[in-house]
Amino acid sequence: MIPLYNFHSHSHHCDGKESMEEYVKAAIEKKFKAFGFSAHSPLPFPNEWSLTPEGFRQYVQDARHLIEKYSNEIDLYLGLEIDYIPGHSEDFAGFMKDTPLDYNIGSVHLVRSEEDGKIWFIDGPVEGYINGVNEIFKGDFKAAVTAFYKQSIRMIETQQPQIIGHIDKVKMNNKQRWFSTGEKWYADLIDQTLEAAAKNNCIIELNTRGFYTGKIDEYFPSTDILHKCLDLGIPMMVNSDAHHPSQLDKHFAEGHDLLRKIGFKSVKTPFFEIEI
Repeated sequence: MIPLYNFHSHSHHCDGKESMEEYVKAAIEKKFKAFGFSAHSPLPFPNEWSLTPEGFRQYVQDARHLIEKYSNEIDLYLGLEIDYIPGHSEDFAGFMKDTPLDYNIGSVHLVRSEEDGKIWFIDGPVEGYINGVNEIFKGDFKAAVTAFYKQSIRMIETQQPQIIGHIDKVKMNNKQRWFSTGEKWYADLIDQTLEAAAKNNCIIELNTRGFYTGKIDEYFPSTDILHKCLDLGIPMMVNSDAHHPSQLDKHFAEGHDLLRKIGFKSVKTPFFEIEI
């Protein structure tokens, strides 16, 4: 049996449910080997999902208290899911040094237009997803998706995140309606992004949240991308992106089974590697 772990989770400090301690208790009850806190990083504009500057300080304080309190029962780590938005977000190195953090996840939820600086929110309800493409990219889904991956590549090359979060999340609201992930231009963007990840020694997560919440019928990333990761020697890990303690191990076993079937021999976290 593969030891349980999860390094992508969100508590009441950002857009998750329940306190950080409830996640720790659930992880201990499920006999986890390790668990990492990864709240959404503060952003320089109001929103409903990320830490505020004041909340960030409390988050770090609470995490360190729990790491010490439960040190004899589970390995706990202080991390952060850092949004990369050119011209808006802080450098990952600053968070790592100033806090300091044990690890980071680099993610793109908000895509900044290079033309006018407007921001497209790829997460949330599909109406906002469509409206963003229409208003910011003049209805051109190819241009919008290209901007997402170009921003992801820039994040990888300039910030070198330890873990890349839900690398193809831009597909979630699409469901093959406005663009096809089977088209060559899309495959080329994926190849460019994965080449950057391999060059910068990033771990890519197999994120199970979209699937178990019913928002999409496959994991992030899709199976064809997982095959490419194997060919490029990119290390993988499984995360559930839990927003409630009950979700800590959602599709953990299934995710590892898929990686094993594709040909992966192990999974890698920032702290240990496990044979699968």
